[in-house]
Amino acid sequence: MPQTIKISPNTTLLKSDPALPLSTTWFDPEFWQSQQALTGTGNGRGAVWFINSQFGKFVIRRYRRGGLIAKFNKSRFLFTGLANTRPWLELSLLETMNKLSLPVPRPIGGIFTVKYGFYKAELLTETITNAEDLFDIIKNNRSDKIGWNEIGKVIKHFHNNGIYHSDLNCHNIMIDEQDKVWVIDFDKCEQREPNKEWKQSNIDRLKRSIDKESNQHSNFHVSEELWQAFLEGYHG
Repeated sequence: MPQTIKISPNTTLLKSDPALPLSTTWFDPEFWQSQQALTGTGNGRGAVWFINSQFGKFVIRRYRRGGLIAKFNKSRFLFTGLANTRPWLELSLLETMNKLSLPVPRPIGGIFTVKYGFYKAELLTETITNAEDLFDIIKNNRSDKIGWNEIGKVIKHFHNNGIYHSDLNCHNIMIDEQDKVWVIDFDKCEQREPNKEWKQSNIDRLKRSIDKESNQHSNFHVSEELWQAFLEGYHG
């Protein structure tokens, strides 16, 4: 479980890597920009910043809401205790998955600040070096250059360990230069008892995300043969 450090009555720092001198400034993109260590930004389930520092390469992700509620509340969550906060849950799951040797980012830390019964939070993980997400690989017409069978095997490995990914899609699967498959973004995910229903729902969600992107981008295509290779890898 992450180490908790009370910074103030309202702010709590969560630390997964005791070897790093983690502080509140590590979650501030402007601090890293002042150190000339901010290398880029991105979007996903939260706002994302990429850091290249003397301590290593990291990703900051600010938790944000989705759906209709995001129109009037972008980043505040009801506080019901430490163990229910987004960064605590995600860091704890990442630590578990690292112990299981699953291909996920190394957890570094998190932070949350409570105000008027709601909290805002950020997560810090290690960058996966020289990796691209599946979406970009497919969009760049390289879908037939990667191991779909291996992707299926990796997802099966997660499922065999009871890891349920609530948003398994082509943006959350990454492949590095050594063709190693990684899975990222475990907000609202959990370890649960293996069950055919939720495993199949994960696979269906991934397929829907591929079909959705295919409908939106003319240069985004995954052949039935490649998808069958994925399924063969998954089912063994």
